[in-house]
Amino acid sequence: MTYPAALHRTIMTVDVAGYNHPDRTMAHLREVHDGLWRVLKGGFAETGIPWDVCFVENTGDGAMILLPPDIAKVDLVAQLPERMHADLRRHNAVHSAPAQIQLRLALHAGEVQSASHGSIGKAVNFTFRVLEAAEAKAAQKTTGAELAVLASDVFYQEVVLQDPAAAPAEYRRIPVHTKETSTIAWLRLLGGGPAGPPPDRDAVRCSAEPSAADRAMELTELLLDIPAVAEESSRRMLLKRLRPQIATVVAYHPQTRLHVLEIAGTCLRYRGGLAELVAAVQMLEPGSAPVQRLVDRVGNWPEESPS
Repeated sequence: MTYPAALHRTIMTVDVAGYNHPDRTMAHLREVHDGLWRVLKGGFAETGIPWDVCFVENTGDGAMILLPPDIAKVDLVAQLPERMHADLRRHNAVHSAPAQIQLRLALHAGEVQSASHGSIGKAVNFTFRVLEAAEAKAAQKTTGAELAVLASDVFYQEVVLQDPAAAPAEYRRIPVHTKETSTIAWLRLLGGGPAGPPPDRDAVRCSAEPSAADRAMELTELLLDIPAVAEESSRRMLLKRLRPQIATVVAYHPQTRLHVLEIAGTCLRYRGGLAELVAAVQMLEPGSAPVQRLVDRVGNWPEESPS
């Protein structure tokens, strides 16, 4: 049996906040459902993205949309959010509270394969996990924002951050812990409560700086992609290449992920520890693609402490 090839697609998942709230009657749900699709189709049309070239799946309380590679990803963050936000305001202005709409929208990209009853792929699953980020739900509920846009870290770094029109400074970094997924994402809220005065550049830069816990978690994920780190015997060799001051305080754990997390967190606590860890990994597995991703991602991280 042969299967269709997996193709690189931009993935958008959308969810109506509080869709199943008990105050919504069947009539309200119908208005919300129809309004959702008007907002999506109208936003795509106004952005110049052809609706009929996308794979669209109704998820009941939202949608999954797969866009072909020739659609510019930057349009989804530089134009579409404002278009959708405007249509959401129009809808909410003429509907009672139970029929009003707040949307969350998540963006990612990756390999997707067609299956007998839809599309499958780890990238699709990951996008839905980002969409369910508890911190995004809480922020939208607190502010009343009509639209919450979530970008995966790779989407933020490679698309949002590369174009000022995408308003990268309006995003803030948030943790994502859903089911078996622990990662980070970037959140932008449109609408809701008063925004207050715009922050200066230094304040924006500080708000985007990851916490020590976020940095340890991200470093752990990068390390786990490297076979020489994921395998226990070579991980022992890695520890021997670290200075005793670091190696001797790394707590051992039989579960690979937790042990690597201990290594990452310990190295981050010591001045020069991150550089020392990266150098040791490069010696164990020189020139591999996962190692290069590690180097590219953490190369500009500042030292954490003078330990």
